[in-house]
Amino acid sequence: MGLDAESGVQDGLRLLIVSADFPFPPRWGFAMRVYQLARKLASRHRVTLLSYALPSDDVNVVRLREELPVEVVRRGQTSRAGKRTRQIMSMAAGNPAVHHAVVSSKMQEAIDALCGAHAYDFVQLESSLLCAFRFPPGTRLILDEHNIEYEVFQRMREGERSLARRSFYRLEHARFRRFEQRWWRQVAGCAVTSEREARIVNEHAPGTPVAVVPNGVDLEYFHPSPDRPELNTVVFNALLQYRPNLDAAYHLVDVVWPLVVRQFRDARLTIVGRGDADDLRRLERRNVVVTGEVPDVRPYLERAAVVAVPIRMGGGTRLKVLEGLAMGKAMVSTTLGCEGIRVRDGEHLLIADSAEDFASSLGRLLADPESGRALGLAGRRLMEAEYSWDASAERLDGLYRQLLPQAVPDGERRPLVTQPVALGAGDV
Repeated sequence: MGLDAESGVQDGLRLLIVSADFPFPPRWGFAMRVYQLARKLASRHRVTLLSYALPSDDVNVVRLREELPVEVVRRGQTSRAGKRTRQIMSMAAGNPAVHHAVVSSKMQEAIDALCGAHAYDFVQLESSLLCAFRFPPGTRLILDEHNIEYEVFQRMREGERSLARRSFYRLEHARFRRFEQRWWRQVAGCAVTSEREARIVNEHAPGTPVAVVPNGVDLEYFHPSPDRPELNTVVFNALLQYRPNLDAAYHLVDVVWPLVVRQFRDARLTIVGRGDADDLRRLERRNVVVTGEVPDVRPYLERAAVVAVPIRMGGGTRLKVLEGLAMGKAMVSTTLGCEGIRVRDGEHLLIADSAEDFASSLGRLLADPESGRALGLAGRRLMEAEYSWDASAERLDGLYRQLLPQAVPDGERRPLVTQPVALGAGDV
């Protein structure tokens, strides 16, 4: 293949992107990153997406195939009871519980079939959870780290009150840390969402090329509204099936919101996002509306006087922050909530970590809408300057070009992955 200044090769690279969750419609952070980067890459390369899909995804599969080739492995919805059973059984097993949620013989068969039929230049894995699969000798693996997974387990352990959950997350952290760090040294290249995460990967895998590929935002889809927001309205939008988001929602309604209502008796909080029915019901309070999943979050953000991001655990960078700022919204976030995003406290948003400070910051912006408007406009300018998906895709494409065989002398090529790394007793 000859090199081309725009695409890296004359006829484009052949890429296989593997995902554990079907990324369409892109209504939550993981799906948004996979979908946006895949469609941007497909405009310059030959991209195939391989993903698990639920029976309810059939229409979505047809829709996404209009944009790029898609292969799916069918699986059923896991119940909460089934998830708990899997977690308990994993306590006595050698591998982290998250592997049991992802690894299957059907997905392995699909990987074998596609890799046997096509000579892919790169196979891109959407999170290190997928490293447990087997790939043919000579496969160049690109690991797209949406989060540093073991860091998420550590933070969930630190933030949990339940002894059972803390014990489970401690074990998952210990098992996954060794596994994830070892795979950083095995893959051909790694993409992360922030400079902070790049430093962590470089510390443990100094020989692995790492590219910072920030989460982005569709600046045309998420844009400021000409309409004024509703007074004293606060919105928190998140996938509430994800433990860090659910923890944030409970913290917001149980601890923060009562402090806000003392000052603003007519204040209204709306919590938007897909979640289990029991969890959504338990979040309901006076002056609190819980919508569940919605087809379009923008109308809720448009009406919000302030967007709240009360995240206390988790990792990566949060698209809810990018989307809110792209819409020019006033925002209050914890330090962890806006981690990895180049925002400054008091310039683009307000940062507050204690419940009292968070409530006070919400009250400050509710009482002074013009101050919130100024923050939102500065946030929008930052998004325009640094957080487009086009720019992120270009950074990922740069990693591919760096790893092309033509660009690396034979004597300096990194060893290619041939076998998955299995966890043993010594890895716990």
